[in-house]
Formats: sequence, structure tokens, C-alpha cells
Amino acid sequence: MEGDKELTSLITSLSIPKTHASVGLSNLIAANKQHKSLFVNRRLPDRGWSDLQIQHFLLTLSTLDTNNNEAVSSTSGSESTAGRWCGVGEREGRVYSPLVAQRHFGMTHGIGRSGDITEPQVSS
Repeated sequence: MEGDKELTSLITSLSIPKTHASVGLSNLIAANKQHKSLFVNRRLPDRGWSDLQIQHFLLTLSTLDTNNNEAVSSTSGSESTAGRWCGVGEREGRVYSPLVAQRHFGMTHGIGRSGDITEPQVSS
């Protein structure tokens, strides 16, 4: 895989001892393969995942939510600002407490009135 080679190159450029980098990289590649397998096969694996693997997967999924978009830059006239994007629609999740956000793995986006999770936007 091309991505694996690039990742290997980036990690080795950090001057991390080769043995440590190798183990860490192997774990990262294995996790990505597990995630891909879940989507490709559309079924749970025969051997269950550890708690850490499940947490990693849920955190990875939460990065897909627009509410978790960390860095957004905005240009208004001559001013340029950077900040965190926060939607204000009916389904956007707003969590004040980092502890609550962590407990829910950053997943706060709602489904909407229709109840259809596959619907891209709420029917108004």
C-alpha cells in the first residue's frame, strides 16, 4: 500500500528508534486494516476487538462528523481568523463539557425529526 510506505517514511524521519517505530507502525496499519475490513465485509469480525480497538474505531468515526472539525479559517474583509467550526442547526451537537464529549467519543450529531439516519438533511 502506498499510504503505508509514506507513513513509514514519515515515522522514521522522527528519529524514533527503529524497533519502537516498527511496533507502533505495525499497530497502526493493523488497526486501519480492521476498520477497512469492517466496511468492506459489512459484518463484525469473527474474533471480537479489544476495548482499545473499539475506542480507536469510534474516535476515528467521530472525526467524520462536521461538529468535530477542529481548525477552520475564516476570512472576513481584511481580517482572517482561525477557530473551531460549530453548526447551529437542529441536529448539530454542542457539548460544553470535555468529559461528556469524551464519554460519547465526540459523537454528538443528531438524527433529526424524520428519524432516518441515512437522510442527509432534516426534512423541513
